Amino acid sequence: MRLLLPIALLVCVGCHEHPHHDHAHGDDHEHGDDHEHGDDHEHGDHEHGDHDGTAVSILVWSDDGLELFAEHSPAVVGRELSFLAHITKLEDFSAVEAEAVRLTLTGPDALDVTAPMLRSGIYRLEVAPRVAGTYQATLSVGDLGVVGPFALEIHPTESDAAHAAPEDETDEIAFLKEQQWRVPFATAFAESARVRPSVEVSGQLTAPPGGVAQLHAPVAGRIVAPPGGFPALGTPLAANTLLATLAPTPGSPEESTRARLAVVEAEARVEASHVEVARAERLLADEAIPGRRLDEARRELTVAEAGLEAARRTQSLYAAAQRGRGQGSWRVTSPIAGVLDAVDVSPGEAVDAGEHLFRVVDTRVLWVTASLPEAWAEDFVPDANASFQLLGGERWLPIDLSGDASLVHASRTVDAVSRTVRVVYALGAPEPALRVGAAVRVLVATGEPVESVTVPRSAIVEIEGRQVVYVQRNGESFEERAVRLGPYERDLVAIVAGLESGERVVTRGAHLVRLAGSSGAVGHGHVH
Repeated sequence: MRLLLPIALLVCVGCHEHPHHDHAHGDDHEHGDDHEHGDDHEHGDHEHGDHDGTAVSILVWSDDGLELFAEHSPAVVGRELSFLAHITKLEDFSAVEAEAVRLTLTGPDALDVTAPMLRSGIYRLEVAPRVAGTYQATLSVGDLGVVGPFALEIHPTESDAAHAAPEDETDEIAFLKEQQWRVPFATAFAESARVRPSVEVSGQLTAPPGGVAQLHAPVAGRIVAPPGGFPALGTPLAANTLLATLAPTPGSPEESTRARLAVVEAEARVEASHVEVARAERLLADEAIPGRRLDEARRELTVAEAGLEAARRTQSLYAAAQRGRGQGSWRVTSPIAGVLDAVDVSPGEAVDAGEHLFRVVDTRVLWVTASLPEAWAEDFVPDANASFQLLGGERWLPIDLSGDASLVHASRTVDAVSRTVRVVYALGAPEPALRVGAAVRVLVATGEPVESVTVPRSAIVEIEGRQVVYVQRNGESFEERAVRLGPYERDLVAIVAGLESGERVVTRGAHLVRLAGSSGAVGHGHVH
């Protein structure tokens, strides 16, 4: 979108009569601090230059990101021309803070004046033209840049100046520079652009399968932190990183005691079996027993030794439950690479089987899942870019299919309950501010691009079912204009009727201009 025009000029716009203009003027023609327009619009320190009831407006935007607005009496040879220049930084629409500005006039004569800053953004310029004609003027604003060239007409007589005045405009809304600088405010040019018809639907940011790992306790047990403690939240993790050890706990307190008793009993049985084998060997040597009795004793010893080994393994499980080590413990590891997003346990905490322990999120890829109503599913354009906006946000973020994004899937079925078709896009390089699970609004393409006048969505104000924009007529006056809207694409909306390309509209703070109009603050064409 074009933000600036190299040279834009409104000369002799807003030359208004002031039959009821009752402002008292001193020698320097300044208003006091209590000057008001309507009920809600105070001028504050707004100043006015010399005038005879008519005003010539100058409004210029520069490539250096500056806006000049000034009003003055029709310039006549032999009469000092005095006006206040209001200079705005278009970067944030605030008042400039340059110490001085320099006005240079070239044409029938050459004039050059410098004016200090009266206060933020305001400079008094005074010139004494000696030759009538059309001059080219430029305004140098410190080291911020240059505004112009723009035309400045010097009339030979008062009569010529009076005849040059345009018709009065009575339906403009006054919103002064001092007010604009103090509130969120911005303007932009309406431009011709290609807009693809889209439909705005609800959606959600999700993770692809395997993009989120929810780790739960496999068995009941006690949590033991790894050496160095749990990783901090937000720590990048490699796959198979140890997060904790889970030491299983017995089903009842008596089982640990029974395990120790079983070891004692098994040891006694092994000892008795050894004694029996030795006795059988002596008796066989004396030929007092048959050989099979020795074989039986030896088999009994083998069984006893196996029983002792099993009892000791069982006891080791309960010992591991106390130490968090050994063959009886469970290692809780991250199954995916990602960022540790949640830790829901503490070291030493006893947990039940199935209890949630950790969450790991792979932030390298996010999905935008949109629910497209079936009425528009037929017109869905799968190879067209889309965009989405976080709920409560202002920016529309692109889903550029020619870049890192891609269309994952457009469902071949319609949900029986919501009557929507699921459309999924993948974001290959998501912004850090995006969160899994966030609700979004998604613009899904449903047609071929059309050429149209466009403005930012923020310029549209709905009033009792009508869509209107506020067109900047000069620096401090605006016109409410009803428009007919066309398709949307990202933060742009097509204007089918009511606005021409090149007109400048309020894109931020339009509701404040509306309030100024509703309070009766109509432009008076006063001279600055």
